[in-house]
Amino acid sequence: MSNVTLMFEIHYQQDGIEVEQACVGRLCPEIEKPVFPEYDLSEQYKVMEILDSKTSLPTPPLLGLELDTRVLGTPFYIMKKIEGRIPGDMPPYTMGGWMMEEVGPAERAALWNAAIRSMAQLHQLDYQALGFDFLAPAAGKTALQAQLDYWQRYLEWGLEGTPCPICDQALQWLNDNQPKNEPTTLCWGDARLGNLIISQDCQSIAAVLDWEMAVLGNPVQDLAWWNFIDRTFSEGLGMPRLEGLPSVQDTNKLWEQASGFSAKDYHYYEVFAGLRYGLIMARLMVAQGQFDQVANNFVVTLLAKVMAE
Repeated sequence: MSNVTLMFEIHYQQDGIEVEQACVGRLCPEIEKPVFPEYDLSEQYKVMEILDSKTSLPTPPLLGLELDTRVLGTPFYIMKKIEGRIPGDMPPYTMGGWMMEEVGPAERAALWNAAIRSMAQLHQLDYQALGFDFLAPAAGKTALQAQLDYWQRYLEWGLEGTPCPICDQALQWLNDNQPKNEPTTLCWGDARLGNLIISQDCQSIAAVLDWEMAVLGNPVQDLAWWNFIDRTFSEGLGMPRLEGLPSVQDTNKLWEQASGFSAKDYHYYEVFAGLRYGLIMARLMVAQGQFDQVANNFVVTLLAKVMAE
């Protein structure tokens, strides 16, 4: 519903030499009810292209973007395949898979902390010098207000009129309590374990994936999204956190040390994370015809708990 991902190999001759390359293709979705109202593949590709060519952040090397729909019927881009391990989303890593079954607490802590350092590396980038101004909000709006306006439009589009009172309350609270004088960096947007390729020994990050939600804004939003997603996979689903994963407090402290930024607005952005993920999950429920779960799914329920806190 968000994208189509294909893995394949290409074989060809170059200067009389046989060449073989493992690739990954990412295609725009062609479904009646997608997750997002718009899907700008060229913008996503541009973000990755700059990161790949101008920074040391580990991202997949790009091979090409094709916007002509006559080729495959939908726009797509191709990357080189990166070897490594990816924590599971379905089922979540708290319910099965290699993170639960094949590695221990020390390895889990190592990969988690390596991920936080990579996130901090992203936030230290000079987004203006690198040319990320194309992500800037419209004149007269802060980066945060532009995002809040987007998620208001998303609520109206994605829920198709189905009520979600907690999301309405959270959005109103977020508009009324916006932090002042915020720092602005390039933000990953979808900062979570499932968007990483991790080395086999769990000591480093082989690639940072999925830039469809990349924005300019306060970098604390990536930190809060990261922790909130993990919380939904554990507390939200009634599952224990995996032994060895650092606490929220230790995670935030490491990020502050590595990035040089303060996490003082963390609670605000935890609510923001809950709103965004809650709306996306509500959209998934609408798309699947499960209208009774729009206002009561496990993400929205956790958002209500965060609001109460």
